[in-house]
Amino acid sequence: MNIKDFLATSYTAYHATANAKARLVEAGFAPLVLGKPWHLEWGKGYFLERNGSALLAFRLGKKEDEFVFHLAESHTDSPSLKIKGNQLLDSPEGKRLNVEAYGGGLWYSFLDIPLRVAGRVLVEEKGRILQKTVASECLVNIPSLCVHHGGKDTAENLSLQNDMLPLVGAAESVYALVGEPNAIDGDLYVVPAVEPHLCGADGGLLVSPRIDNLTSVWASVEALVSTEPKGVAVAVLWDNEEIGSGTKQGAHSAWLPQVLGSIARNLGKSEDEYLGALARGMALSIDNGHAVHPAHPEKSDPKERVYLDKGIVIKHHAHYSTDGVSSAVLKKVLDKRDIPYQDYYNHSDTRCGGTLGLVTSAQLAMDAVDIGLAQLAMHSAVETVALADVSRMQEAVRAFFEIAPVADEEGWRLQHE
Repeated sequence: MNIKDFLATSYTAYHATANAKARLVEAGFAPLVLGKPWHLEWGKGYFLERNGSALLAFRLGKKEDEFVFHLAESHTDSPSLKIKGNQLLDSPEGKRLNVEAYGGGLWYSFLDIPLRVAGRVLVEEKGRILQKTVASECLVNIPSLCVHHGGKDTAENLSLQNDMLPLVGAAESVYALVGEPNAIDGDLYVVPAVEPHLCGADGGLLVSPRIDNLTSVWASVEALVSTEPKGVAVAVLWDNEEIGSGTKQGAHSAWLPQVLGSIARNLGKSEDEYLGALARGMALSIDNGHAVHPAHPEKSDPKERVYLDKGIVIKHHAHYSTDGVSSAVLKKVLDKRDIPYQDYYNHSDTRCGGTLGLVTSAQLAMDAVDIGLAQLAMHSAVETVALADVSRMQEAVRAFFEIAPVADEEGWRLQHE
């Protein structure tokens, strides 16, 4: 699946995970379940799911390779409007959906564009409660207040409970909108349904919903299926990063150390060998960064700036996992493949969010580096990135898996090339 199709059809974390799973199965990766017997083979690929919205896939190198873990982490969720319950609200123009915020969206950008209801519902079949990934065939929208009536739709004056309720017209229930009127419950969202498209005279800009962070998910999966890694290459697709990662399918859970520990045990490794494989390896935390805005360059650092189509962004901040060591090691990896990169630092008066990298670095006592693509309009319904940078990210993750930097008592060395 190409990046445009992946962005277009990965409406929610459930859809993104299903699309990633389909790509892995197509590439010959086999499913595993924690708590059931594993029979791992060197050179093969495997994956596990969590909650239908998170996924961990790994590929084993050759048996004679040094046993070491290399991780590429990204997240499947994006800011959206989460639907509350199954009931619809009345209005003079027909029914409206009752919603609340999921994550920190640029909510005015959701006005007057095509939106879709998507997510999962829970149904009973043959005595079991099963989840179904769903998306409405119909589109919905949120009409803005016209300028003649004093409309000034900015983040400051929009009420989520009043101004951001999508209009659906004639409908019986929320679950009926997604074709499951008898569903027991669900996790449904209103998401942008704008088709990904190329912009600019040369078609060099990719404009789409969910660029943050599905470009990272796509690049990680495509890198994993195409690599011949040294050691153990792992792609982790987390859910719930946008709301703090504190769930069973989020980065703060015990899932990652559980799975990595199982990999080690099933390969016949001791606890000391497992801990050593973490200490000698590295994690990439892949989430996008802010390019210099053409209308507001003053929002960026006066010197350390990043731009569209200038390569991989290495992100530096106290809230990021990057330090001088992990940044230097990654730069040498990228240099080996002639992949361009640039250093990002926040404007010192601007708030900086946290990422997956610090969580994993602390949880596994592992070196990590935060990277991403330079993008515009982060957390908008429609975001912008350079198309060429998406391919560069795939190349960067693949290079990381194959060149496989390893730490020892004297420093870091590159295993390959």
